[in-house]
Amino acid sequence: MNEKIYSSLDLSKSLSDFKQKVTKLLEIKNLSEWSAQTFKALEEEIRNTALALAGECVAVLLNKLSHSQSAVDIAIKQTRSLSNQKIKKYGNYTRQILTVGHVKVYG
Repeated sequence: MNEKIYSSLDLSKSLSDFKQKVTKLLEIKNLSEWSAQTFKALEEEIRNTALALAGECVAVLLNKLSHSQSAVDIAIKQTRSLSNQKIKKYGNYTRQILTVGHVKVYG
């Protein structure tokens, strides 16, 4: 799972996509042709799909925190007392973060 997924920041859409993907993976077809490798491949695909959903959830959380003025105020207050007083405030930056499940979020 090296493919990066750009976050939609829409939890409802992410849950719907997850349900659709996993429902297809849970369909049992051609049971007579199954092997341990078949099971392992499906298990890995389900796990990767779940990790992508977890990454979407983390992206939503990061987005909410980055847009919360009280979270920004608390962060400023907590970092103000750092021992390195030569820290200068340069303003807010937009950062790209890669979360669990290879989900990218901009915050």
